[in-house]
Amino acid sequence: MDLDISVTQGLDEVGQPDWDRLATADDFYLSYGWLRTLEGDPYVSDHYVLTYDDGALVGALPIYDIRVEGSSFYAPRRHRQALTGGGRWLLAGGRRAHHSGILLSGDERERRSALRALLAAGLRLAAERDARGLVWMFAPTRVARWLHAEGGSVAFDTVEACLTADGWDRYLAGLGGRRRKSTMRERRRFEQAAYELAEQPLSECWQALATLVANLQQKYGYRTTPESMRRVLGPQAEFLDDESVAFTVRREGQLVAGALQYRFGDTLYARMIGFDYARLANAYEYFNLSYYLPVQYMERTRLRRLHLGIESARVKAERGARLHPLWTVAVPCDGSARVPAEHCAAGRRAWRERYDERVLPAEDWDVPW
Repeated sequence: MDLDISVTQGLDEVGQPDWDRLATADDFYLSYGWLRTLEGDPYVSDHYVLTYDDGALVGALPIYDIRVEGSSFYAPRRHRQALTGGGRWLLAGGRRAHHSGILLSGDERERRSALRALLAAGLRLAAERDARGLVWMFAPTRVARWLHAEGGSVAFDTVEACLTADGWDRYLAGLGGRRRKSTMRERRRFEQAAYELAEQPLSECWQALATLVANLQQKYGYRTTPESMRRVLGPQAEFLDDESVAFTVRREGQLVAGALQYRFGDTLYARMIGFDYARLANAYEYFNLSYYLPVQYMERTRLRRLHLGIESARVKAERGARLHPLWTVAVPCDGSARVPAEHCAAGRRAWRERYDERVLPAEDWDVPW
């Protein structure tokens, strides 16, 4: 393939249909709308490496040069712990939401050609900016395999949870007996609370929802404020309103709980949740908003998968989710980054000692590194 390469610093120079045509259902956090919500950070230089074949976009890779990182999940120490030699790296494939990747189209040969072109251009950019190379954080196995085949070094990081559901009745049937009974009890208690329930686009509720999300984050030790959450949710309401669904809970017309999720392909992405704790009825609001209402919504809207993200893996597995590994992958300019083999094996082994293949799909965990 004879590919053309370009690098741009803003997505407004790329058409949304062309960009999103490359994205699979697994790529919401690489979608045009999501990436637009992240632009404009004064401490980050955004770059988008693009490959074209005869004028058609066939590959895309976001790359970020981050001067100040506000999220502990993306702090440089996370990938420096996994890689030998330390140093400064450019972050590739996404910088929020704990899921990254590369957008490619075509058959296997065409994807490989586009990937190599993207990597070559990305590594030139890294060298120009005095970085050691490119690093992907929270890469799924599919992406890690692509990069490993091109010489990338791979280290285990954590897991993400996804729940596949084909309707509420089948979801219940797939749970263990004790869990099925407790789920039915939690659902019944929530219904008895007689809340006012709605499914709303984010634009209708984002300012009030920001306060509830800040409440939850403060409860767990974060310094989030309603104002800081509005700065996050405002761009999402602007660029992602058509994909959004907020499951909202009211008492006497006042919002007391809400969960924000996004539709993309056949998947519903759980994004954030919040509560006015003083006004709750102690009716298992968290589990109903995080799992039960979304599963019922998926049945009505013919969605197949609920993406639940990282953390609280045990709770998610107990409620029917499967756990997929996420990897840190480094592609250095000079081939010097290495991951100790025992480091990667130990991470996988710890999870396999806790769960069996009903929870850990073998196609994601059986890897060549």
